[in-house]
Amino acid sequence: MGKTQKGKVLNIVVLICIVIIFLIFLLTRVFIKDTFQYSTIINGIDCSFLNIKDAEKKLEKTMNSATITMLFAEDKKYTCLGAYFDISIDNPNSLRGILSEQKDTGKNEYTMTDLYKVNEEKAKKYLASLSVFANNNSNKEPINAYLEWDSEQQEYYIVKETYGNKLTIETAYNYLLNSLRNGKTVIDFREVTDITPDITANSLELKKQMENINSVLDTTIEYELHNGETYTLDAKTMKDWVSRNDKGEYSIDIENNVTKFVDKLAKKAKYELTSTKFNATGLGTISVPFGRATYATVNTEEEIERLTKQLESKESTKLEVIYNDLPDYLNINTYIELDLSRQNVWMYVNGECVVDSPCVTGNVATGYATPAGIYYLTYKEMNATLEGYNADGSTYSSPVTYWMPFNGGIGFHDASWRYSFGGNIYMTNGSHGCVNLPYWAASTIYSYINTSIPIIIY
Repeated sequence: MGKTQKGKVLNIVVLICIVIIFLIFLLTRVFIKDTFQYSTIINGIDCSFLNIKDAEKKLEKTMNSATITMLFAEDKKYTCLGAYFDISIDNPNSLRGILSEQKDTGKNEYTMTDLYKVNEEKAKKYLASLSVFANNNSNKEPINAYLEWDSEQQEYYIVKETYGNKLTIETAYNYLLNSLRNGKTVIDFREVTDITPDITANSLELKKQMENINSVLDTTIEYELHNGETYTLDAKTMKDWVSRNDKGEYSIDIENNVTKFVDKLAKKAKYELTSTKFNATGLGTISVPFGRATYATVNTEEEIERLTKQLESKESTKLEVIYNDLPDYLNINTYIELDLSRQNVWMYVNGECVVDSPCVTGNVATGYATPAGIYYLTYKEMNATLEGYNADGSTYSSPVTYWMPFNGGIGFHDASWRYSFGGNIYMTNGSHGCVNLPYWAASTIYSYINTSIPIIIY
C-alpha cells in the first residue's frame, strides 16, 4: 500500500473516533443530563447516576431501613429502625439545587440540613417510652470529685466525680428531630446533657490541695507535760480542721484551729505544772507544790505562734509547754516561809531574816491541817474577830490583833490564848487551819507583808 493510501486510512480512523466520541457525548446528554454525577454523596448516601426521584427513594429507603442508635449518659443505649419515625424527603427542591450546582461546580459531596421530615408525634411518643426519662432519672445533677477522710490510712483521698444525667425530654425531643432531619443514624444525647462535673479526680488543683492538707496532717506534735503524760496534736484532731468553700476548694484552717487547740492545751497544762524549786531554810533546794490560788499558766500567745510555725514547716517534733514567767523561787530574797513539819515561820526581807518563830498550824487530828503551797496575802486587818465552827459543831469567836488571810479563811494571826508554839502541838491541838504566831512575830510580819510577797508553805 502506498503512502497516499495509508494516509487516507488514517484519516478515516481519526474521523470515526471523533464521531464515536461525539455520539457518546450526545448519549450522555440525552440519558444522564438529569442525574447526579458519579460518586455523588448526599448526607453520607451514594446517589451516583440517580435522578432526583430515584435519589429521593434511595435516601428515604436508606434512612428508614437504618438502625437509629441513641446514646445517653451512664452508657444507656437504645435502638430502633428509622421506619418507626416515617422518615421522608422534606423538600425535593433541595435535591434539584444540588443537581444544578453540580453542573456548574462539579462538586460531588453534600451535607444537607433539614433534608428529611419526621413524624413528630411518633418521635415524642418514642422518647416518652424510654426508661431514661422515667421517674425523673434524667435529672440527676453531676457531683464534683471531693476529698474524703480515710480513718485507717489517716489521710484524705479523692472520691471520683459522678457524672450527671440532666436532660429534659423537651430538649431531647428537639435534638432527636434535628438529628433525624439531618440524616443522622447515631444520635448522641450526651452532647446536650449536662453530665460533666466542674471538678474531676484528675484535677491538678484538687490533687495539690489534697497533698498540702495531708502533708500537714502527717505532722505530729507531742507536748510533754510535767506529770509524764503527753498531749498530742495529730491527724485525728486536725482532720476536722479541713473545710471546703463554695468553689469546691479545700484548705486546712491552721490559724483559727491552732488557737482553739492551744486554749484546750492551756486548760489541761494549767494544773500539770504542780510544783517549783525553793531554797528552804536549813534544808537546801526542795520541791514546793503550788497552792490552790497559785499555779502555772500557759503563755498562749507564744504557744500559738510557735505551733503555727511548726505546722507550716510540716515537721513532727516534741515540745514542752511554754508557761508564763513565774517568780524564780530559788533566787527570791523577800518572802515568808513556813515548814509544817518543823512548825516554824521565817520571814526574809531583802535577804535579811526578820522573823524566825515557832508556830502552830491546823489541827491534823480533826482534819484542819494547813495546806501546803505558794500563796499571796489577800488583805490585812488589825483588831479582827475570827469566827467559825469547831469539829464538834460548836462555834468559836477569837479576837486577834493582827489578821493576815492568804488562803480563803486561812491566814497568819497572833494567838494570845497560847502559851507555847512549835513542836507537835498542831497534831492534836492545832488551829482551824490558820497559822498561830506569838504576838511579836505576828506584829513584825504584819509590818512588812504585802500582796506581792510570796508565802511558801511546805
